[in-house]
Amino acid sequence: MLEVLIAAFIVGLTHAVPPGPITFEVLRRGAAEGLMPALKVDAGAVVADAVFFILIVIGLTQVINNPAGKLALWLGGSGLLMFLGLRGVYKALAARKKAADLMATEGSRKDTPPFLTGFLICITSPFAIIWWTSIFAGSMTLFNTDTITMAVVFAGVAIACLAWYALVGLSGKLSRTLFSPGITKALSLICSGMMIVFSLLLLYRGYISFL
Repeated sequence: MLEVLIAAFIVGLTHAVPPGPITFEVLRRGAAEGLMPALKVDAGAVVADAVFFILIVIGLTQVINNPAGKLALWLGGSGLLMFLGLRGVYKALAARKKAADLMATEGSRKDTPPFLTGFLICITSPFAIIWWTSIFAGSMTLFNTDTITMAVVFAGVAIACLAWYALVGLSGKLSRTLFSPGITKALSLICSGMMIVFSLLLLYRGYISFL
């Protein structure tokens, strides 16, 4: 089973390592709020991955591949990314005075819970859908389909995602400690801007696919 866990871990890295919306949200949370909120985003994304895993295992990929469902996910994912990106830009630009003032404002202002944010980004992400229905589904031919093996396979994928995004969140937190407030603010702006770019790319791809 150790071989299966290692193989699944490597497969999981192909899901976690490429920069995507979750990467930038985890990095932004780490820089703006600290390590724990970043880890909660990570945990929410892994729960969404568990939903995709269950759908793949029980053979309900046709639900994901349904044109109406795919269109709804595409528009919902694009809208969510645009909202998060614009909100991040607003919060970064609204920061005034000192880093302490920024922290007080972040703590008092209502925000989307990080766990829910991670779950929503992942569950509506076409990138996640494509990975689970293509790369992961294809790699399933490497493994047996008994319950224990499948549990080990998902554990390997989940460990890869948790470990990688923990490193991303830690790097965001360290940037907050090591760098000046201006650099941290710039990092937050870059991450938020990348989420807006992803949103526009998804809207364009959806336009090409459905219209």
